Amino acid sequence: MIVKKFLIILLIIFCQNTNAESKHIKNLEASYIFYYKNTQAGTMTLKIQTENSKIRISTLYDGNFLAELANRGYREETAYVEIKENTIYPLKYIYKDTNESYEAIFKNNTVEIISDKKIKKVINYNEIIYDPISLLLLLMRDYPNLDIKYNVLSKKNLKIYDYIFKKNISIRIKELDYNGFSAEYRSGNKTNIIFFSKNHKNLMVSTRIMKKGKEKIRIELSKIKILN
Repeated sequence: MIVKKFLIILLIIFCQNTNAESKHIKNLEASYIFYYKNTQAGTMTLKIQTENSKIRISTLYDGNFLAELANRGYREETAYVEIKENTIYPLKYIYKDTNESYEAIFKNNTVEIISDKKIKKVINYNEIIYDPISLLLLLMRDYPNLDIKYNVLSKKNLKIYDYIFKKNISIRIKELDYNGFSAEYRSGNKTNIIFFSKNHKNLMVSTRIMKKGKEKIRIELSKIKILN
């Protein structure tokens, strides 16, 4: 009888872990259309690759002269993270655009920013520091178990993003309806609003950047090539 109860408990735990894992995106390749002031300006590709506890996530912008105005003519960001006890820990972040490139190496609560193979800056903090790409992964994986504030390495500086989350949000993209939640934060004089689809494992389907109440940038899902 005791053995039977023990086996039942193990089965329940196994099923819970399996269900939790099935909710997370492990491998992804999705294409997005990028708009600048409501005019199509290029594309963005989002990729996620998972191998055991290590995850690589990247975004690649390929845009025209309009995208250049928003610093997204060519821009590639790649983050490498590790999952420990269901917590995302950033390991490395790589940024490249037409003007500069640098790496950020995460060690505990210290970030080393490396450019031209030299350490240019060191940031110390008493909490986990994320980069913009690993934070996107965290929002997709951990909702609704999220904090309101996150420490983020943005443009080589440490910033604090204060989020407002809204559930049961619906948006329409190209005659398709998506239901899920949104995450909103302010950065300077801009408001960033990100929408996630619960029917696609919380995949980001749209991002809007508003400035002085007007939409400046919009990124919308156009095609999912891989999602598992």
